[in-house]
Amino acid sequence: TIGAVTAIFSATIGICQTDIKRVLAYSTVSQLGYMFVGVGTGAFAAGIFHLATHAFFKALLFLGAGSVIHAIHHAYHATHSDADAQDMRNMGGLRAHMPWTFALMGIATLAIAGIPPFSGFFSKDEILAAAFARGGENPVYYVYWALGLAAAAITAFYMARLMAMTFLGTNRTGEAERRHLHEAPWTMTGPLVVLGILSLAGGIINLPAFVGGHHALETWLEPLTAAAHSFAPLHLPHGTTEAVLIGAAVLVAVVGLIWGTRATLGTAIVPAAQAVEERGFWKVLFNKYYVDELYDRVIIRPLMWLSETALWRGIDQGLIDGVGVNGTAKVSRALGWIGSALHTGQVGFYLVLFLLGAIWIMRAVVG
Repeated sequence: TIGAVTAIFSATIGICQTDIKRVLAYSTVSQLGYMFVGVGTGAFAAGIFHLATHAFFKALLFLGAGSVIHAIHHAYHATHSDADAQDMRNMGGLRAHMPWTFALMGIATLAIAGIPPFSGFFSKDEILAAAFARGGENPVYYVYWALGLAAAAITAFYMARLMAMTFLGTNRTGEAERRHLHEAPWTMTGPLVVLGILSLAGGIINLPAFVGGHHALETWLEPLTAAAHSFAPLHLPHGTTEAVLIGAAVLVAVVGLIWGTRATLGTAIVPAAQAVEERGFWKVLFNKYYVDELYDRVIIRPLMWLSETALWRGIDQGLIDGVGVNGTAKVSRALGWIGSALHTGQVGFYLVLFLLGAIWIMRAVVG
């Protein structure tokens, strides 16, 4: 449940973010949800498989985004502009200036969307197949499968939107800044090429039987997963069912990519400085369902009040400072005042005190 809800929840937040790194950050949370779906359905190897393939294409996406930010920042620095270099509304049309980054991030986009034969297709498909297979034992797993499929469509949508806002359409960086846009040096694009190859061919580490593979990663992990599988064996679908599931996953990915691209290019995007505030449900998504605000009101503020009122004022100031530190000082000062009051300098007064003390001691001894 946690995995499926996380996958769909974070994916919906990602569809309306304008900061390129935020889109990828919420995408990462969504993909972590996929991994938990794999573990929750008993497909432990599939979860680890998706962890590996996700490392390939998400690292490529983040480094590619860094390459884009580097180029935009350089252009803004050259013209002394203070515009946001991470806001996709200030990008657009970068394909002509950064063809290598565009092509390599395109590979990562196809991988995360689950398009064959890219690595993400094999790992994501296996997780969805496992959730569907568990549905025969408990129908609630069909809901998890449907949520995973919906998250796959949304993932394809927001990644297509990211690519379209960043690399396609008209450039919104600025007329003066456009002359300074260029591809990143090979010290930056070289690692992208390596990750691009892994994003394309990384699925080979656990190829399924329908493409002639032998689930190499699953076999390698068998000593670790055998005990769990003995309690809850998992039998993935084959034949027609497998083909239908694969077709459905690929179909929603393709629809998401096309829909995201057309919707983005069909919208008049203006630079961030000219943009208006989001409205309606889009504003709710842009503000992350107001989770941060809810967390602040429900958790942070009550804890701050408790810390200030009860812990700081009550315990720290009242008990520790008031009784422990200041109280000890007050007692010492009072005892000193009493002692100084008894020190009168009159011998007769001292003699009276001596006699009273002697009488008290004698009575105590005698009984």
